[in-house]
Amino acid sequence: MAHQVSPVRFCNARVWLETGVSDISLTSHLSPLPSEKPLPSEKTRQSTRDRYPFLDEPDCPVEMHALVGRRISMFHEYSKLYPQLREAKDLKELSEVCGKLLAAYIDNQQCFRELDYYQKHRRVLGRHPFLRNYKQIAGLRAKTTRQLMEERKRTLDNIWRADNEIRKGDKPHLNAQRRQRIEQYQLKLQEIERLLAM
Repeated sequence: MAHQVSPVRFCNARVWLETGVSDISLTSHLSPLPSEKPLPSEKTRQSTRDRYPFLDEPDCPVEMHALVGRRISMFHEYSKLYPQLREAKDLKELSEVCGKLLAAYIDNQQCFRELDYYQKHRRVLGRHPFLRNYKQIAGLRAKTTRQLMEERKRTLDNIWRADNEIRKGDKPHLNAQRRQRIEQYQLKLQEIERLLAM
């Protein structure tokens, strides 16, 4: 008996993937991408400096400038991945693209939330994972050499654990989050090793 498959879209791809459908042609079940809402081009988007004028102020925290850079990177990644939804050949590839796309979109929205909060309250909210890592790295500078060695071992174990989860291949829709965790652990490890070398 053939499975009834709903159209795959960005928001319900995970639900669709969890139904267990595996041997189908994905392109026959994809609904057309909405043509009335294309991705914003450089000409139609509002300038970041116009939207957030505090970026030009001399007392603007470095974290806000770093968040703007991250937001732009995530938008470009999202723009690059979005057309790949239609090009997916199998469920594994679709799951991987959806995971990366969702991670980039969520990260971009978290950056907006942080920037909007700062514009309204003139304080850093600090809920974005990037800012938490920034605080965590700043906290590493206050640790002793022994504490840094212990933290280095824990960080290496965490990198191994996340990498092992990816290699197992189960739950491929979580691989984008796992790669992001590995990236955060590697940044932390670089800072630990830099501090230990001093």
